[in-house]
Amino acid sequence: MNKILGYIFLVVLASVFVMTGFNKISGADMMIQTFESFSYPTWTMYLLGAAELLSAVGLLIPRTRILASGILTFILIGAVGSHLIYALYAAVPFPAVLLVANIIVLIVGMRRLEAEEEGQMDTIQA
Repeated sequence: MNKILGYIFLVVLASVFVMTGFNKISGADMMIQTFESFSYPTWTMYLLGAAELLSAVGLLIPRTRILASGILTFILIGAVGSHLIYALYAAVPFPAVLLVANIIVLIVGMRRLEAEEEGQMDTIQA
């Protein structure tokens, strides 16, 4: 049951990043206005959108999950920081919740990797 809930959580999280990444890649007016209000070059919007789309796929692949979650965590730290710096406080909760969700995925993934490595070490020592 926990495994099923975990996969549902990952699919929902990946879906959010597909949506936000697609909005950036497609040049949605809201995204352009946001990046312009932050005085960021437009190309960074496309770069971050591509990174979000690729990382969304990476979240669904166990072998790339930790890397994808790490990349998204850094992107979200930047998003939260940008919203705070430019006093867009109403927009902070969405990336902040995604940041917490990504950190959870990162921690769970690292713990699983650590447990797998310990299991392999036990097999090698035996």
